[in-house]
Amino acid sequence: MGILSKEFAKFIKNLSIETTPPETVLFAKQLAMKTLAGMVAGSATPSARPVISYAKKVGHWSEDAGVYGSKFKCFIEYAILANGHFAHAAELEDDCFPSATSDVTVVPVVFPMAEHLKISGKVVVESLLAGFETMNRLGKFPITYRGITELPFFGILGAAASAAKVLDLTEEQIQNALGISIARAAGYLANVGTDAHYFESSMACRDGYFAAIMAKEGLTGTHDIEGWLKHLHGKELPYEEQLQDLGGRSRWFTHDFWIKKYPNCFLTHRQIDIVKALQQKHNIDPEKVEKVEVYVGDVDYRMCNRPELTDYESARFSFQHLLASVLVDGDLDFESFTDEMRDRPIVRKLRKKVDVILRKEDPLGAWMTGIADVRIFMSDGTVYKDTMEQSVGGSKSPLTTDQFIDLYRKYTRRFLKEPEIRKSADMIVDLENQKDILPLMSILTFGN
Repeated sequence: MGILSKEFAKFIKNLSIETTPPETVLFAKQLAMKTLAGMVAGSATPSARPVISYAKKVGHWSEDAGVYGSKFKCFIEYAILANGHFAHAAELEDDCFPSATSDVTVVPVVFPMAEHLKISGKVVVESLLAGFETMNRLGKFPITYRGITELPFFGILGAAASAAKVLDLTEEQIQNALGISIARAAGYLANVGTDAHYFESSMACRDGYFAAIMAKEGLTGTHDIEGWLKHLHGKELPYEEQLQDLGGRSRWFTHDFWIKKYPNCFLTHRQIDIVKALQQKHNIDPEKVEKVEVYVGDVDYRMCNRPELTDYESARFSFQHLLASVLVDGDLDFESFTDEMRDRPIVRKLRKKVDVILRKEDPLGAWMTGIADVRIFMSDGTVYKDTMEQSVGGSKSPLTTDQFIDLYRKYTRRFLKEPEIRKSADMIVDLENQKDILPLMSILTFGN
């Protein structure tokens, strides 16, 4: 075999902005903007503190790259590890469905490497595209039914592919990098709702980078990606789907990302969008809500049916808390999950009224199955309801650049002042023309 490995290595090696559709180049930059904002915001989460402490202790001896939002630099591997953790700890990762590969295992690899090696913005964009496209294609077929979280599991392939592009490896070295990386593929549903869920993708970033470095040094790895995928799934896969128009102009899997607008579990975003829209349209009085019914599939039910909260993280994975908070506040932000906000009497009261109902007809072991269905019953007998296939920002309802900048502002405003927000956003929009990305990295690391 080895066809997948060979074809993806050729794709990564030859990828260039000049032969990539302009809308795909733009979307890669938009994804970068959103994920960089997530890294800055994620650095201030409770989950980030142990990682920052570790990076300072063991990585202080070499100031290779910035640790975003944290005002220090460290050795490249620990900068990647920390930034990778921040990107997911923010709960702002943009994912594909039904196989939940994400941009947070690519962006945190490329930018620290670019800073350390002083590469141009053009190479940054090409490296992002290499990682996004390789990961989304090779991780196309979900394995959630096995208790595996695809984000870090297949994410390591995106990390390795993007790092290989930054390092300008040969096709043979790229094949080896991909083979080395799968030795470290890991990620399990059992960790969802804990810090380990974020750290899994952090390690995927670091280990994907390390795979590319070792391939450059001469280490070999398997070229039989087909055999690996067959072992995972227990059957042959239609590999032609993963190779169709690879590097062409008609179909880029990069566009399959859905954009996360709220800093909490993605499995709840469609329902949040529904409640937010109903609230805005009907000016719903939360005091007069009698009951909220939420109909969901298997994995969504198991992961996010959390009527009882234990801490900050559990609130970010609770349909009950999230929908109650939207009914009261009209939106969600990092403050929505604090002790003070969780313990408000009106929110506690509403949480008890949210009934999460398992749709047994949906397929087992898959994310975001079926159509999101929310029904709000009022005390006067009125029922407000709606359904949604994709959340706003999904591949069928993409956001504009201005909407991405609004999200960037929302999630960097605690660290950056408005002039720095605007300046850095403009740099990212024009990333392929930036000869020197160090000024951008300085803003994201130190705030100026």
